Amino acid sequence: MLGISYPFQWQIWHALWFLLLSIAQGVNSLLPVLGWPAAAEPNYEEVLSLDLEENDFLYRIRRNSRIVYVSILDGGILPPDYRTDGYLVLAKLQNIPKWNDEWKTLTVRNTAQGVKSSIDEFSPHRLDLGQLDHPFAIFVNFLDLTTISRISYRLSRVRYGDEIWVLKIARFKHEIPSLQHEVSIYSKLMASGYPLAPKFIAFVYEETKNRTVGFLMEEVSGRIPGTQDFNDCAETVRLLHEHGIVHGDLNKHNFLVTEEGVKLFDFEVSAAKEDADPAATEEELKGLVARLEDESGIGRH
Repeated sequence: MLGISYPFQWQIWHALWFLLLSIAQGVNSLLPVLGWPAAAEPNYEEVLSLDLEENDFLYRIRRNSRIVYVSILDGGILPPDYRTDGYLVLAKLQNIPKWNDEWKTLTVRNTAQGVKSSIDEFSPHRLDLGQLDHPFAIFVNFLDLTTISRISYRLSRVRYGDEIWVLKIARFKHEIPSLQHEVSIYSKLMASGYPLAPKFIAFVYEETKNRTVGFLMEEVSGRIPGTQDFNDCAETVRLLHEHGIVHGDLNKHNFLVTEEGVKLFDFEVSAAKEDADPAATEEELKGLVARLEDESGIGRH
């Protein structure tokens, strides 16, 4: 998996674009006051995420107030030095057939007649909300969030109004199953009242709630544990098992030592169990000391 890279010149272009867009919007709002018709809003496009295979490239793109997806099925359509640079990707894509049409997804391929594209050949991905037990969940539009910093390709610190939360998102369809599973585990944690995990805040959607692709959780402050914190980490895991959940991926980066105790994160491979099993608990705790000593960075978000 790859994340979008932003070379220095792209960062400058990005900042200048927002400055010019703000100026244009300010001038545009004054035109009707002066008796002149307002100009059409300028188009804004930004590559948000990418996923590259050898000859199969996926791009998640913001187009004004919409999120769209582009699948490129021939590596020759984009030169190698274009593929991870958002500015160059858009410069190339803006010249392909049907780019300026209305679509949610665009599939691009080489044919004997040249580059061809087809509209909505695949559907945007989404969580299956019908299988989730979150009856009182709220929903937030992805475009109403402001990114403060990126934690990993799928995790970001974001601002919503006066609140700062952590966003976890499925950027593409193949990331949906793990996110679907994690949200189902969160529903069990909330129902059981487990206190040592980040609080689930809201679902995040693109355009409509039928395209829910992520969730918000509380931001937790603390430090990564060391071997001196083994007993506290073990108690957190034991309590998790008593609430019917086996974590499945214990490493030092999935714990944080906080003022409220040691908290656990990342439930993508966790399993729900009906009854607490002391043997299963001790089995999961095997090797935890070695993982708390590990300095390789394995498991870092």
